[in-house]
Amino acid sequence: MNDSWLFAPILALVVAAGCAGTQQTEDDIAIPLTSSTIQTKAPPPVEVKKDGELDEDTKEQIKVALRRGGEKAQECNKAANSNVVGEGEVEVVVNGKQGKVIDAVVGAPFAGTPVETCIKNSFIGEFALVFEGELRIPYAIKLAGKAAVDPKKDPKKGPPKK
Repeated sequence: MNDSWLFAPILALVVAAGCAGTQQTEDDIAIPLTSSTIQTKAPPPVEVKKDGELDEDTKEQIKVALRRGGEKAQECNKAANSNVVGEGEVEVVVNGKQGKVIDAVVGAPFAGTPVETCIKNSFIGEFALVFEGELRIPYAIKLAGKAAVDPKKDPKKGPPKK
């Protein structure tokens, strides 16, 4: 007797069970088809400046110009061969259309002293970015006196005699 008729149905069940796990229907496929799965990033907010307000780059450039002028002013005692000391204020005038410092008004205790012109010239001509209008900015400066020269170390006098 041939037993193949018994194995044929069993073989068909085994093949069907093995293939059932690998077959997919359209409902099983996960493909994002809507735009809700795409996350977009909004552009960064744009700063809206008000009329007459300076942008950050212009403010930063003006600070640099003031700092440079202040550093040059600290050398005015040497340049003017004077010994004026103290703390004072300079009103720095920045012309926006020209994009530079056009004037500096020197206050006490430096006004009327030999260092006044030097301090004023230290600021005039420093560059800033172009903007609308004109700014008058108070800027504090401090001048230290010239250091006293030790005659033993003075190169004009030569080495100490023994």
